[in-house]
Parts: sequence; C-alpha cells; structure tokens
Amino acid sequence: MNIKEENIVFLTITFWVNTCAMGKHYYGRLRSFNGKWFDVVYKLSKEDAKDMNKGWLSKDTKDYIGYNEGEESERFISKERLIAEARKQFKKYFPKAKVLVLGDRAVIEPQEILVGPREFKIKINRLVRRAKELKYWDNEKEMDKLCKKWEKMWPRKYI
Repeated sequence: MNIKEENIVFLTITFWVNTCAMGKHYYGRLRSFNGKWFDVVYKLSKEDAKDMNKGWLSKDTKDYIGYNEGEESERFISKERLIAEARKQFKKYFPKAKVLVLGDRAVIEPQEILVGPREFKIKINRLVRRAKELKYWDNEKEMDKLCKKWEKMWPRKYI
C-alpha cells in the first residue's frame, strides 16, 4: 500500500440540532493535509426547498420563502446523503487524491475509509470496526494496541 499523505482527503462532518421546527442538519467539509478545503454543497430540489422552508414559516411570515429550488445549500437532512454527495465532490475538488477518510486530519486513531485502494480500505476499516466494538477508549489497553497497528499502516507519521 503506497499511499502518500498528499493523496488523502478528510470528510469532517458536523451537525446542528435545535428543538424548534428547523430540526437537525449535517454539514460536511472536505479538507486535505495541505490546508485546501471545500464545503460539501448540493442544489436544492423543489422538495428540499419545501422541507427547508418548513422551519421558517409561521403565521407572521406565511409569505416568506427562505429557500428556492436550484439554490445551493450546505445543510443536509441526512448524514447518508451528505456522504454520498461528498464522494462525488471529493474527486471534483481533489482529482489527484486517492483516499477519502471520514474523520479529521488531527485524529491519530483509526478512521473509516470511504474511498481508497481496496486492500488499504479493507485493512483500515477492519481496525475501525474493532475500535467501535471496543467503544474506542473504554478499553485503553486494547485500543492502544489497535492504534499501534494503525500507525504502521497509515502514511502520515505523527511524532
């Protein structure tokens, strides 16, 4: 597995939750090690715009239209939809990149590989599944062993 640091991009997902009608939204950012980044966006369909406007409409603002079909939005209703769009935009914005990681470049433990060479993806994602089984750092001794395995496979060396 010859993956170089400059060929890795991270999808960092954040979310916002509110108790009002606006609900929950997911936001994604694609970021490389060299600092280049892009927010994941999509064009609103008629249905998307209708859903987004539900949170803004009230008796006082019944004529207000906050979102329109065709507008770009960085708000995603579901994490799955955000990830699907990020996979598309990953190659658009980072054409030379080979690996898309679900996580953050500052994290030094196994993170899920969304796109990458088959063997690399399988081996890393196996470690991620094991980390989830351990509930990450609930079992420090086992997680420490897992991180050491990951460090041997991971292209970036943290010193």
